[in-house]
Parts: sequence; structure tokens; C-alpha cells
Amino acid sequence: MVGSVNSAAISGLQAATLKLQTNANNIANASTVGFQKQQVTTVAGIYGVEVKVERVNGTASPALQADNTEGALRPSEVDLLEESIEMGVNKRLYDANLMTLRVADNMLGALLDLKA
Repeated sequence: MVGSVNSAAISGLQAATLKLQTNANNIANASTVGFQKQQVTTVAGIYGVEVKVERVNGTASPALQADNTEGALRPSEVDLLEESIEMGVNKRLYDANLMTLRVADNMLGALLDLKA
């Protein structure tokens, strides 16, 4: 039981870390012309989380599309406010999985103390 809890928490930590790294990458490249926003999608697995990183092909506003000549790079469509909010949520996800590991460790320690 403790092994499956640890496995789920560790995969959750890895997913949250990847989400935070993707947020940071999107924010760092917000002013880069032609940058395509990246997004991490997660799927619940049997004992943890499966993670997939995707590029998001956003749609530019009609004004930008009309002014865009063929072959020209579009400006980045990264929304800094959205990325900042997602970064806060992903930090909470990381903290929750870390707390799960701590609780599992404390439970195992208490069981070992009872056994001794």
C-alpha cells in the first residue's frame, strides 16, 4: 500500500515539475516571435499520472491574420496572466504531492515504531 502511494505521489511530483518547467518556458519565450505555446496534459494512470507535452497551435486574431504575409512569423500568443495563474496552480499540485509523500513516510515510521 505504501509503495503504491509513493509511486502515485512521485509521478504526481514529476508531472507538476514538468508543468512548472513548461510554464517557465512559455513565460520566458512570451516575446519571441513565432513561439508556439507548450502545454502539458496529464492522464490518470493506475498508480500515478501519465504526462504528455504538446505544442498548442493557437489562432491569431483576424487582424493579425489579415496583415500576415505568406511565410511571415506570427507573434507569440502566450498570455502571461494565464501562465502565471497556471504556475500557481501547478505549485499547489507539487506541494500536495510532496505532502502525500511526507504523510506516507510518517505512517510508515509510526508502523515501524509499533512493530519495534
